[in-house]
Amino acid sequence: MTPHILRARLRAVALLGAATMALTGCATSSTEAADAPVQADVAAAPDATVAPEEAVAPTRVSALDIDEGAGVIRLATDRGVYVAALPDTDTAARSTTVLGDRTDDIKAYQRVGARLLISGHPHDPAASADERLGLWVGDASSGEWQPFALAGEVDFHAITAAGPTPADAIIAAADTASNSLYYSPDGGESWQKGAVIGATSLAFTSDGSTLVAVTPVGVKVSTDRGRTFVEPEAAPALQLVATPPVGTKDWRIVGVDSAGALWRSSDGDRWEQFGALAVVPAALALGKSGEVIYVATTEGVFVSNDGGETLTLMVELGW
Repeated sequence: MTPHILRARLRAVALLGAATMALTGCATSSTEAADAPVQADVAAAPDATVAPEEAVAPTRVSALDIDEGAGVIRLATDRGVYVAALPDTDTAARSTTVLGDRTDDIKAYQRVGARLLISGHPHDPAASADERLGLWVGDASSGEWQPFALAGEVDFHAITAAGPTPADAIIAAADTASNSLYYSPDGGESWQKGAVIGATSLAFTSDGSTLVAVTPVGVKVSTDRGRTFVEPEAAPALQLVATPPVGTKDWRIVGVDSAGALWRSSDGDRWEQFGALAVVPAALALGKSGEVIYVATTEGVFVSNDGGETLTLMVELGW
């Protein structure tokens, strides 16, 4: 079918529902010195078995993943990871399917090569409301999930990764249980607990030397693996930040502020506005090259090639 073309500035009312799906924030605390390294622990992984008749449609999107290599779009939701085919230029996808057998309340999601990392809360009626998944890993193709690290210990609400290849990836994540930043130098095998920062969105620079953190009191950056953070002199009041998939050569950081303005940076210190959206989306994602951005709202997944001026529907969310 011919995609719907939406003029962003004329669709503010239709997109206002996206505000209700914004990522859940964390309480802000002052930066503290880092603790000793924390090793991965999968022994206490919670069980999560969901009967088909208990399936409930998602109500919130927490992350968006554009996997051009696999030809799919993935959405992390409060009912698991959903997948849709990456549509051709003259069509829009209308259906999504859950990936695998887990329907957890996912708060953080990151793809590293063929691995999908998720964190949040298990979808288990017998579990307490504050039970934590820790970090789980899934196969991007098969949808097979298994506990990976920090099982039952952390509740990541933001996660990011960078590196020349997925095999060399470094990872950072923000835990809402402690408001601490966690850093992994080896793809998630081991973890170091860093500053208490209350981050709600994270992004690395291209070489991983600088970590950008969105916090309730503004953007902060770290150059020591998340042990300490400082505030840039003129950073915008960002709500979300995003980077391309790990291994992308054309690396950039893109953010959206509280007014919907789009910003870009290469170092986390200097920011340039290059466009605007009608409202802050629920999730923001980048592809491998160019100025193309992708956003998720209550209506669906949209792509823009002109700084948010025009949003083209890619996937309708019929939940």
